[in-house]
Amino acid sequence: MNEKDLKDKINALRTEVNKKKKEISNLLSEVKSHQKEINDLRKVRDEGNEACKKLSQEARELREKRDELNGKISDLKEKRKKINDKIKSMSGSIKASKEKRDKLNRSARGTDSSLMSKYEGDMEKLLSKDIPLDKEIALFNSIFKLQERLEAAKEATEFHKKVVDTYEELKSLDDETDRISAEIRALADESEKYHLQAVGIYSKVDEIRKQADESHNKLIEKYKIVNPVKDKITVARKEMEKIQEEMSPYAEELEKIRAKREDEKKAQLAVEAKEKLKTSKRISFDDLKAIMDGDEEVDAVESSEVGADGSGA
Repeated sequence: MNEKDLKDKINALRTEVNKKKKEISNLLSEVKSHQKEINDLRKVRDEGNEACKKLSQEARELREKRDELNGKISDLKEKRKKINDKIKSMSGSIKASKEKRDKLNRSARGTDSSLMSKYEGDMEKLLSKDIPLDKEIALFNSIFKLQERLEAAKEATEFHKKVVDTYEELKSLDDETDRISAEIRALADESEKYHLQAVGIYSKVDEIRKQADESHNKLIEKYKIVNPVKDKITVARKEMEKIQEEMSPYAEELEKIRAKREDEKKAQLAVEAKEKLKTSKRISFDDLKAIMDGDEEVDAVESSEVGADGSGA
């Protein structure tokens, strides 16, 4: 190719490169027009997800406190149930003791103190007083029956004491169940407080996550628009690099032609300066420089013409 053909080819290729540069610039502008919204959407999404993470941890801690309290409540309810079962058992025992006491009281027909007083009086009369035989026999029989009634009265008193003692124990157990029930209610109120706080936080998490998901979905839609544009930029850059690679050997060839022409020009100027030196014996600095540059070019040409074995071509 001659110089004109090379210039035409290079200019044509440069025109293609400039077109690609303009295409890339336009595509970059399109990406940039979406970038701010992409950054804003990503920020809303990421901040929302981080907020959800922190709030969820806070809610989990509240649930753990709630569950811990519910565990204590469960233990207290089990303890209260055991006490109530004992109360029921003791209530049955009281009922049986009262029935036996009442039956014995019916047999005794009096208290052990009154019957003891009568028994002692009759025994005094029997032992110390002179009474007719028939009355003595009757009094003896009466004392014998009275002794049976006295035994029944004493036994009834024992059952009564057992009932009273059991009632006292029942009252203590009732007081314990009341205390446990009050503690259960207090713990239940505290547990409910933690539960409601956790529910409120989870509701807030749902709202924030919904916003974050909406931002994420919008971000995906934006990527669907931007990513193909970025792909076009990548393709255009590769095409531009390919054109530049194609242009490189033409530019190198053109540079060689220009360098050769410049060398020839320097050699011509050197010849003219030498001629001027022969005639005028005086030359300017530029003429001297032309002679030196011309000699360098001649030496370079001569060196290039020497063969590898040191002989001329």
